Amino acid sequence: MRISLGIPILAFMPVAMDAPLPPPLAPAFKDRYAGLVVFGVFAILIGSACALFVPLIFFGQVMTARRAGTELDVFSAIVAAAIYGLLAATLITLGIGSIRARRWARALLLCLGGIGLAIGLLTVPVVFVAMNSLDETMRAQHQIVPPASLALIKAITLVSSVVIYIVMPLVTVLFYRGANVKRTCEIRDPVERWTDRCPLPVLALCMLKAWSLVIVAFILPTYGRVYPVFGTLVEGWPARLLWIGVMAFLAYAIRGFYRLELRAWWVYTVGSLVLGLSGLVTFQRLGLVEMYRRMGMPEQQVELAAKSPLLQGNTLLWLSLGSVAVWYAYLLFVRRFFRPATGRPAAAGG
Repeated sequence: MRISLGIPILAFMPVAMDAPLPPPLAPAFKDRYAGLVVFGVFAILIGSACALFVPLIFFGQVMTARRAGTELDVFSAIVAAAIYGLLAATLITLGIGSIRARRWARALLLCLGGIGLAIGLLTVPVVFVAMNSLDETMRAQHQIVPPASLALIKAITLVSSVVIYIVMPLVTVLFYRGANVKRTCEIRDPVERWTDRCPLPVLALCMLKAWSLVIVAFILPTYGRVYPVFGTLVEGWPARLLWIGVMAFLAYAIRGFYRLELRAWWVYTVGSLVLGLSGLVTFQRLGLVEMYRRMGMPEQQVELAAKSPLLQGNTLLWLSLGSVAVWYAYLLFVRRFFRPATGRPAAAGG
């Protein structure tokens, strides 16, 4: 009996030893829909707060005009309200998209968080510089603030700036870039979206240029009466036509970026360098305050700008050069996604 039972066991032992090992288990997928809902609600709340600024802007303009005894700058209020309204609509739409786990919402919110973080890293040092000279600014405006209140204002401004411009965008990026978040959106939204056809770094570039196009369109009717050209200011309808040309240039760049056209990358990189150099030469020769004045800004706002510590010395120049260096470093970074039209592969979402 022992032999009869042992023979089958020994016969099958080599087979068991030579059998291939089972494939490793795939890492468990974690559904992040609850997080998408939380971040979506948060985006809707921020968008609603931006919407509340729309009436507050008009109220603030009215109170400022009454206090200063000047006329109400209606168009400036309209421009500012329109920008906040557009930002509110964007955030609310993206928040709803996040709650519905849409691919396009995840991609755009990730790009928006990255843009916000980059802007914050450039803006927070400017806020520190402004707070460092807040005492002089208040005295220049003939405003007397107790030292304790002034210290509290500085602390609140700095902390809120870090939270709004650094912490919030960073948390947004860390969440939406997660593999489980991406997979959750792919499962709940299996249809290919337009954001899937463009790498996310390039999609962020398109968003930035689209926002620039909107800003230029908003300010063109009133503040587009002058245009800087290598040390001079073109005025009147020629200036407006030049601004319209800039809008066409931005529209061309957005379309070419989304289509990953190498020619569009070169045209924008060289063209923006020429435009930036033209503006820099003009500002160094005439000054930003003079341009504000000839743009038709209210004299009170021009005077406040002239007293800004950022316009004293070369502070603004160095900040601008630093921003330009970061911008062109990013352009060189995304250059790898662009190919000539004949050999360009289909775009893929990142």
